[in-house]
Amino acid sequence: MATLGERVRKGLRLFIALVVVTMVILLIFTARKETIDALRRVNAFYLIFAFIFWFLYNSLETIRISLFVHGVTGRWGKITMGYKVILTGAFLAAVTPFQTGGFPVQLYIMDKEGISFGRGTLVLLLRWVFSGILIVTLLPFLLPILSKQSSVTSIRILSKYSLVIYIVIIVFIAFILIRPSVLKRFLYRISLRGGKRTIMTKWIYVGFREIEEMRKGFWNFTITKKWHSIVSYFLTFFTYLPYFLIAPFLLKGLGVEMSFLKATFLPVVVILLTFFAPTPGGTGISEGGFAILFSPFVARHLLGVFTILWRFFTCYLTAIIGGFATL
Repeated sequence: MATLGERVRKGLRLFIALVVVTMVILLIFTARKETIDALRRVNAFYLIFAFIFWFLYNSLETIRISLFVHGVTGRWGKITMGYKVILTGAFLAAVTPFQTGGFPVQLYIMDKEGISFGRGTLVLLLRWVFSGILIVTLLPFLLPILSKQSSVTSIRILSKYSLVIYIVIIVFIAFILIRPSVLKRFLYRISLRGGKRTIMTKWIYVGFREIEEMRKGFWNFTITKKWHSIVSYFLTFFTYLPYFLIAPFLLKGLGVEMSFLKATFLPVVVILLTFFAPTPGGTGISEGGFAILFSPFVARHLLGVFTILWRFFTCYLTAIIGGFATL
């Protein structure tokens, strides 16, 4: 069996290969003579703003994690721990299919800070839940945009795929939060071999002790800690705002005129459709979906460059820094 280090190195090589191939394909289909001329006229002032927004997003995300830790454990999480959780999570998500690799390492980091696996799982779950609540709040703005693009075959396929994945995950989380005993019995039965317990059975019991702690903590956070919930929602909005503003400011830097609100909300649709993409870091699928959604508004000779810049500030940069932090 391959070690964790070997799997990470293999995933890293695949991620780099996918990034290079994606960039080459984008530039082959979009680059023109006008691209070079347009790049010479790029306003670096707006690129600096994109970097500032990237930094603000990650900094506010660490504060959000600290708030969740306080709501779950009664003590504030360290800012340094928050950065480790974000950076290592981003790197390992980028080098593993379905962006799942960061989860166990994030739990390990919090465990080293005295936060049990059950409580650590709850912190990460709350982070995901409040991000989901924000997306639901934005749906009235997102659905009209998505409906206009629904005639595009690739977007239609991504929409159906994402819907199935989200339903499966929501059902799974619902079982954990409402009826964990049902899931526990199911996993217990399939872990038996010839009617006898196995090492997997033991881990199921241990895991569900942590899940029960997480479940109680979740309902305690959302029901009894109303102020934590209210602050978490608004903090989530202000956390993601700089992230969403990267695209419109990049367009300004490239000299592209487009509705500011539309340029802000279109990347949210991409995130919604590619959050559980099967490729490492969603590479290839995210870039393709982003390019398709912006193709009616951005000139072809700038579309590839714009897409690569957006992914650099929203994915590649964090993964690169996270790679150094992790390795």
